[in-house]
Amino acid sequence: MIKELDVVTLTHDIQAHGLVKGSRGAVVHCYSDGQGFEVEFVDAAGDNAHVLTLERSDIQLERELIQAQVIELLHYLPEDLLAEVRDFAEFLRQRQMKNDTLEVEPEAV
Repeated sequence: MIKELDVVTLTHDIQAHGLVKGSRGAVVHCYSDGQGFEVEFVDAAGDNAHVLTLERSDIQLERELIQAQVIELLHYLPEDLLAEVRDFAEFLRQRQMKNDTLEVEPEAV
């Protein structure tokens, strides 16, 4: 589910605005139907902002793109590197669990 402030990427070129597939933007507004979004794009220098009204099919969550890239990579890794990825994933999971615990613990008085 896409929400405000999510980072998204374009799924196709929008030549009228000089944006190419893969351009990154931030969702600044979600319409109540869940299918329309206002997305702001800026260039590398932070200039030339474009705010476009886009449909769900025009954008992909950055998180979804990263997940797809990682899954694709996993298909080609040799067993020894795959084991390293597994170990790193476990390390990240434990770190996240630790962070989640720290956020929940009440502060000492």
